[in-house]
Amino acid sequence: MQLVDENQLTKFVTKIVLELKPQLKSNLDKKDVKQIVRVASREWLNVQDSASYLGVSETTFRNWRHRYKIPSRTIEGITRWKKSDLDQFWESRGIRGYL
Repeated sequence: MQLVDENQLTKFVTKIVLELKPQLKSNLDKKDVKQIVRVASREWLNVQDSASYLGVSETTFRNWRHRYKIPSRTIEGITRWKKSDLDQFWESRGIRGYL
């Protein structure tokens, strides 16, 4: 399996995002793209990445993780959430017709 260069991936993601949402051209910066690439390339996410993945603030995610018992794994004091668990949570909490 060949690994993709991060710069190539960043350019690719930027191109796709701008094709889908051209109005973001003036607001989309490299920091945003790097965040998208970082989250997309990992299966296990920290609090910040999990919140970004779900499109909510960190505070909202922290409240949800306790209120709805979103499955997580903690190893040596570091807690992570699996994308598939976040997807399942999002689908279970969604309003029918919007997902």
